[in-house]
Amino acid sequence: MLDLSFTAPDARVWSHVIEATGKFSESGVLILKSDALYIKAIDPSRTAMMEFYIPREAFESYEPVAEKTVYLSMEDLSKILRSAGKADKLSMSFSEDSVRIEFSDGIVTRMFKMPLRLEITHEEIPSLELEYPNKYVLGGDILHEALASIEKMGDVLRVGGDESTLVLKSVGDLGEAEIVLSLEKGVLREADVKHPGFEASYSIDYLSYMKKPIKSSDEAVVMADNDLPICLELRFPSGSKLIYYVAPRTE
Repeated sequence: MLDLSFTAPDARVWSHVIEATGKFSESGVLILKSDALYIKAIDPSRTAMMEFYIPREAFESYEPVAEKTVYLSMEDLSKILRSAGKADKLSMSFSEDSVRIEFSDGIVTRMFKMPLRLEITHEEIPSLELEYPNKYVLGGDILHEALASIEKMGDVLRVGGDESTLVLKSVGDLGEAEIVLSLEKGVLREADVKHPGFEASYSIDYLSYMKKPIKSSDEAVVMADNDLPICLELRFPSGSKLIYYVAPRTE
């Protein structure tokens, strides 16, 4: 048996993150360390990559005896986590070949069991260390509404901006939709821009996958530049953090 278990107070955040990840990656990696838990996943085409970091302090209980890596089906786990209620706590415990998942609202406890992905050879998920000259900070709810308002117009998201504005533009057969987020209007909380006038294009579907985690976050950081992947850093009240990269489109 693996002596590994944890209890997280907000099952809905986990549900949103795993559901989003399951849209671009069939399987994911859970790395349990003494100070934190990491969930990593990468798109088979290497277009998108995600890392969800949850510090030990974010858990009600967290008891890994030693560092351990386990593999799960993101799609299957997403189906289970969708049943999480607003007041539910999430508990997971691992054996050699399966994981036990429990939801509890303090009154009713629901239990599920699913196998680990022992039969699959997993490729190593790289750690990206990119320097971004352009960084914008805004509320997660603001970024969620911005994406939701323009995503239906096309399949390409163009991201650009200057020292005081972040511009998101959806481009497709129907035409174009654009939204401007500015410091002046109080929509942006911060803007650190060393390369004003930049513009890069991405597949909008990959950004739309993350709408629920974006909406759940307290703060979103958008980082982009010409020819670089876009990077979203989502910060949650618990101290958890999600880093999400999407590769630029090549026209």
